[in-house]
Amino acid sequence: MGKSETENLNDEKIADSYYLLIEAPLTDSSLIRDKRLKEVLEFWERNKRGDNVPLWKCFNPMQFTDILPTISVFSNEGTLEEPDYLLRVEGDQSAELMKLPTSMTKVEKAEGYFSKTRLRKLLDLMARTKKPTYFIRNMGWNDDRHYINYEILSLPFSSRENGPVDRFLSAKVFHRISLED
Repeated sequence: MGKSETENLNDEKIADSYYLLIEAPLTDSSLIRDKRLKEVLEFWERNKRGDNVPLWKCFNPMQFTDILPTISVFSNEGTLEEPDYLLRVEGDQSAELMKLPTSMTKVEKAEGYFSKTRLRKLLDLMARTKKPTYFIRNMGWNDDRHYINYEILSLPFSSRENGPVDRFLSAKVFHRISLED
């Protein structure tokens, strides 16, 4: 018997040494370390519609101004069977740290970064399971002599009542770790 897609996602060897924790789908919210990310998850949980994901229109960026510089918003412009993912907007801080475009870029156009972070598979997983994902990753050594770890909580949404998951919000928190600490 073969492994499930979730097990395959967690077992892949793509930059594994950089992943400190992968929870895909998120089943234990107590693993989330950052208080603000826990609040974002609570917002998502409050706006769920039974077993269905929240509608995208319930997301008000003005409730989350402190994390706007580090959010990513993706959409699926295709279907569940043939997804066509688009990075709609990337916060300035995360775009700079991760060397990403800030808006309207097809995921495959920035595949170098996205393949290393398993983004396509995480988006596919959220679209199918309608559940959030969470991971902690180390970006490695930074020019200012720090390691940077980051936490990402990714949440699925739907743009239409009774529609499929087609919007995704990723909230990130970056932590600088100095060797002197």
